[in-house]
Amino acid sequence: MRYAEFALLLIPIVILGAWVYGIRGLSLRGVLAFLLLFSVIGATLYFFGAHRVFSGSYVPAHLEGWRVVPGLPK
Repeated sequence: MRYAEFALLLIPIVILGAWVYGIRGLSLRGVLAFLLLFSVIGATLYFFGAHRVFSGSYVPAHLEGWRVVPGLPK
């Protein structure tokens, strides 16, 4: 999973913590709507990203003579 996806999954927790510790201007209904919205976005990213996970050992592209040979997972 990419760092951006982890960040999106952590945003609701951070907002909830900010609300609990008293940052002004955040209502309970707004926080709940925000948590629901970003939970749905995070779950969607996880669901669609889980099928494209790279598995196997990484082999970087390399030069053979003057030709670039793409690395393929083993």
